[in-house]
Amino acid sequence: MNKEKKIGTGVAVLIILIFGAFFLIFQTSPKENSSPPNPAGKASLVAILEINGEKYESEITAGENIYDFMDKLQREGKIHFKEKNYTGMGKFIEEINAVGSSGGKYWIYYVNGIQATVGVSNYKLKSGDVVSWKYEKNY
Repeated sequence: MNKEKKIGTGVAVLIILIFGAFFLIFQTSPKENSSPPNPAGKASLVAILEINGEKYESEITAGENIYDFMDKLQREGKIHFKEKNYTGMGKFIEEINAVGSSGGKYWIYYVNGIQATVGVSNYKLKSGDVVSWKYEKNY
């Protein structure tokens, strides 16, 4: 093997080792938002729903979407909402607590301060997520 091939092979092996080390470090480090296990040995997952500054905190199950979370709060009598299902995009909330779309304003949701880009039935919650609903113009 000539000198250039040896150098190229050495560089490739070095790059693979570096990426492998980073992968191992980030895979084994504890997650910042992970909750300590509860006495039963199961992790407690919690999310918060915020509507006009009022917060509703509740436990969630792994893989639960925002619609399921809101539906649970509605069955508990804490909130009321109406939704519409759009094929291929999922469910969108049209009315919350008797306030519906009007004058170019709509209910728009944010997760951890970032405006969502998918319907509520497509966003899978993670423990610690804060879902904020804002009644605003969507430009």
